[in-house]
Amino acid sequence: MSLERPNFGFLLLILAIISSSNAATNWNLTDAEFHSRSVAVDSIDSAGIHSGADVIPWDNVLDLSQAVNSQPATPSRLRLIFRGGDKLSGAPVSFNGDTLQWNGNRLGTIGFPVDSLLGILQNGYSGSDIDAVRTDDVVRLANGDIMHGIVSQIAPAGVTIQVGDATPTLGWDSISAVLFSTAAGNPATLLRRGFHVRLSGDESLNVADVSLTANQLTMTFPDKSTKQLDATLVAGIEQLNGPVAWLSSRKPAENIYKPFFSENFPARFDRTVAEGTPIAEKYHGFHHGIGCHSYSKLTYDLDGKWAGFRSQFAIDSDSPLADVTVRIYLDDTPAYEQKNVKAGRIYPLVITPLKDAKSISLEVDYGENYATEDRFVWLDPALIRKLPAPATEPSP
Repeated sequence: MSLERPNFGFLLLILAIISSSNAATNWNLTDAEFHSRSVAVDSIDSAGIHSGADVIPWDNVLDLSQAVNSQPATPSRLRLIFRGGDKLSGAPVSFNGDTLQWNGNRLGTIGFPVDSLLGILQNGYSGSDIDAVRTDDVVRLANGDIMHGIVSQIAPAGVTIQVGDATPTLGWDSISAVLFSTAAGNPATLLRRGFHVRLSGDESLNVADVSLTANQLTMTFPDKSTKQLDATLVAGIEQLNGPVAWLSSRKPAENIYKPFFSENFPARFDRTVAEGTPIAEKYHGFHHGIGCHSYSKLTYDLDGKWAGFRSQFAIDSDSPLADVTVRIYLDDTPAYEQKNVKAGRIYPLVITPLKDAKSISLEVDYGENYATEDRFVWLDPALIRKLPAPATEPSP
């Protein structure tokens, strides 16, 4: 009786596949003090980031990122746009008035509360009214017409909108954008810990939890449902309301805007104030921001859980006439002031200890030249749980 020789080439291939699936991949980690370094990520779970024998706890993790292919997996003519600026390509499945079921190209069908959504856009639509406040639903047609009413049905074939006594159903070929009315939202939702997952192809979404095993990212949604995705398609994972909370995602207790003349530039969150460009797209290296114009004052309530506030800022214009005064108030007491803020530079990091303050206010005041081109942006304005250690001088 003879035995066949084992196929060592085949065995080596299997071992290589197993080894590859379990091998750590290199990510860029940004910690709670905004310092970045490369780490080999073996897995991710509730304890934090596992790298070899080390575990980096979540209270010291702001963001993980890696280089990915920027092209989407499957081209799609429709994009679902979230209130925070996230996007998912795909197509609608159904709508019950409260929840939109969306078939994402990579993730399959997921339900999203309508109050978390701005709307559905045809690729190529770039109207400046996407994040405007709306008292009703709006359907913008490809021929330029606009319909105001209540969207009652959204399906693969089209959209039904109630306009007075009429309820026309419009096919997607005739629609440029479906924009939902502005909901009050639930402030508690903005304060929960969660994760912002960025995908290749300029897609992203917020989820309640994440884990990573064998190069598969599992995303858990608020309704406890889960979706899995190959980690090579994940450009980044940002922790929300962990060691850092972005002011751009929180509703201000007071939002004051006083134009000098007839200009109309109310504050825009995570977008520039004039063009509406996403902050992260225009200001590379920054995650979030608030676009505003003189005179503006944004006040946020504090709950005693945060140690400090940090931000950089810049004039969002090339005009040499732009000139503003920047102030940060704790309660009603000035804690920081910078006069004659000009275009052409990003100003250094400002860190303000909050102590026992009940509120923080960000003010952009008129400077010289009235309010000429006084477009302004707060860059990565954030509450932080821990103040950075003071710099020490090197020993002689």
